[in-house]
Amino acid sequence: MRRLLLHEVEQGMVIGEDIYNNFDVMVVASGSVINESIMDLLDKMDVFDVAIYEKSIEGKKKVLKVDNTVQATYKDTVTSFKNLFNNVKFGKQVVADEISDLLTPMLEQVKNNQILAKSLWQIEACDEYTYDHSVTVSMSAALLGKWLNLPQDTINDLATAGLLHDIGKCNIPDEILKKPDRLTEEEFKVMKTHSTLGYLLLKNGKGFSDEILYGVYQHHEKFDGNGYPNRLREDEIHQFGRIIAVADVYSAMTSNRVYRSKMSPFQVARLIMEYSFGYLDPVAVNVFLSNISNFYVGTTVKLNNGTIGEVVMVNKAEPYRPLVKVDDAFVDLAKDHSLEITALID
Repeated sequence: MRRLLLHEVEQGMVIGEDIYNNFDVMVVASGSVINESIMDLLDKMDVFDVAIYEKSIEGKKKVLKVDNTVQATYKDTVTSFKNLFNNVKFGKQVVADEISDLLTPMLEQVKNNQILAKSLWQIEACDEYTYDHSVTVSMSAALLGKWLNLPQDTINDLATAGLLHDIGKCNIPDEILKKPDRLTEEEFKVMKTHSTLGYLLLKNGKGFSDEILYGVYQHHEKFDGNGYPNRLREDEIHQFGRIIAVADVYSAMTSNRVYRSKMSPFQVARLIMEYSFGYLDPVAVNVFLSNISNFYVGTTVKLNNGTIGEVVMVNKAEPYRPLVKVDDAFVDLAKDHSLEITALID
């Protein structure tokens, strides 16, 4: 990383640190790719210099830009997990060391890729929902663990629990697991056994910590005590269960499903904020949303009135209602509740 004077900064460079205004509100997140609007914003704020990510290639300095590494790593991880899932379905024992090897490339992305959070929404699904969902939950849980400043070993275990949170579904009949229509009450009772089935599979497996077991077993428990399988409340739910619950909801809402298209991250942020009252851990929700929303500064978005604009600042209190620049005007979605972001354009 190096610091450049503002007049040396060029579009396409990647910001290396969060930038705040005089009111201590983040206006540009680390990892943002500099475009014309960000340049204009920094100029108006009288920013003197900017930290920029870089790497050295053949003796020359080259600024890091977004590439396709995340998509490639994701696809490989999904393929490996699909093979593992099907092997377990036919009786193979789950071994922690195999999961660790499978997740290593992805965890390197979580550790070193500063714009991975933004890439989560851009990733293209490459297989059936069960496999894609498990990998995105693993990535999201690891990111949240990173933002909570957890030790790297704990983050690795979180990624494992996230990947395997639905492993019990390998013992759910396909006519229920892959049913495109709404499940009957009896079918839903069968589906709800997947967290217990997953817990038993890993407990009878090899090398899985108690934390991983708790994450798999408790990811459908709710803060108000209306979850399953044990109707636990608040701090009765292990931290891993609470973190994976947030990652599970985020992944489900930002994925294409048979019955609906994926929602924009801002629509999802609003729903997750609502779910935090009674359903999800409010601390985990706040940390997750405040971090992931900042990565969308500089993104082109579509509003529900059809206009196209660019996110220029995230509102800490309501991260799903940022300040958007439309042509030469600024639209504050925190003040105008008739408008909301319905899609990301880029």
